[in-house]
Amino acid sequence: MFFGACHKAMLLAGGLITFSTILPAADPAIDRALEAIGGANVKTIQFSGSGAVFTVGQSKNPNGPWPRVELASFQTTQAFDKPASRVEGMQNNQRIQALLSEGRAWNVLPNGNPAPQLAAVEQRSLMIRILTPHGFLKAAQANSAKVKGRTISFTLDGKRKVSGTLGADNMPQSVATAIDNAVLGDMPVTVAFSDYKDFGGVKFPGKIVESEGGFPATEFNVTDAKANVELSLTVPDAVRTATLPAVRVESQKLGDGLWYLTGGSHHSLAVEFKDHVAVIEGPQNEERALAVMSETRRLIPGKPIRYVVPTHHHFDHSGGVRPFAAEGATIVTQEMNREFFARAVAAPRTLNPGKYPKRIKAKILTFADKQVISDGNRVMELYLVRNNPHDDAMTMIYLPKEKILVEADVFTPPAQAIATAPATPNPTTVALYDEVMARKLDVAQIAPIHGRLAQMGELERAAGKAR
Repeated sequence: MFFGACHKAMLLAGGLITFSTILPAADPAIDRALEAIGGANVKTIQFSGSGAVFTVGQSKNPNGPWPRVELASFQTTQAFDKPASRVEGMQNNQRIQALLSEGRAWNVLPNGNPAPQLAAVEQRSLMIRILTPHGFLKAAQANSAKVKGRTISFTLDGKRKVSGTLGADNMPQSVATAIDNAVLGDMPVTVAFSDYKDFGGVKFPGKIVESEGGFPATEFNVTDAKANVELSLTVPDAVRTATLPAVRVESQKLGDGLWYLTGGSHHSLAVEFKDHVAVIEGPQNEERALAVMSETRRLIPGKPIRYVVPTHHHFDHSGGVRPFAAEGATIVTQEMNREFFARAVAAPRTLNPGKYPKRIKAKILTFADKQVISDGNRVMELYLVRNNPHDDAMTMIYLPKEKILVEADVFTPPAQAIATAPATPNPTTVALYDEVMARKLDVAQIAPIHGRLAQMGELERAAGKAR
């Protein structure tokens, strides 16, 4: 998503795109296209209007579109030769600012402080080259583009293939490429341009729709566009010196053969059986998954990880599932997720091959309403969380021996224990509580994927059900 802000932050692997000095067009068709849009001497472009952003990777249904959030207003300025960009907008009555300069990306928080966005550098850099017709054609010039008919194609950063189509009027109609994604691998990205208008001699589309993974990610309804607007950005010191934190896994024993694996924003659990191990949740990305696997093998040596149990398909919760599958683990998930995980595990990964560059055929075990994994001693029960507003195929896991419930997103205990019920309980929390009651589960403790361990009484109070 162009603003780089999703429901949960997710780290995207990949390096910084390198930019070449703008060179004369290798094919006259590109010159003609630049002339058609008045772009030959354009070094920056600024466009504004209204539209929408979409929370990529957070769809309610594993095969559905990304949820839409209205964008009341926006103004985007891009410099093609630096490269740099500034995006400002009003979303949910809150000002959004997303910036890129000198190979650094950051947002500006409501209090005015900068928030480094190291994982957004690659995508924001790419958007300067594909989000506007001017940026696309100038990138084509700089990268020895080939023109065949009305198709322009070239390669960025030595590996990213980009292609675009021209209309009969020589104006760009669409651009297609891919970005690295922890879940979908080489995730398709397309940009569609339509409804061109003349803005003071510059032809610019009145509508731009950027899609990721087959669904819209940003939608701009453009009401104004200007060329060669000055863009001068100073990278804050806090952004210039920011580095990605090391992946850390900490373990806490919750019972015999049961470990809570924390140390980051997303937790996992290792569950020991007689001759194998099951890991609940493979979140975020390959790096996190490898660290979780390593700690699991240290805690429970000599037993293979036979199962990985993702709570749901959202990108931040499923980005580490593929490494488990590559190591031979069976994915156990609600049946609506079968196609999603099969596609994700098998997706090509040329942009970021990682440890497992080859395509993988996943082993998947699905269930409709309930699944029990047992060795005669240890029992692990998986349930669909019905009537859940967050995700149609959400799984909660119950460990009856310890009376522990594992869940993600639908109840995240705050730092301080919940003492009183909220005036308006979160519907997802209410759905979780109702599901626990309907299943007649004797829950004493909750081990959430986010946050801290909590007692059942806190869930009751959070759901407004405390007796």
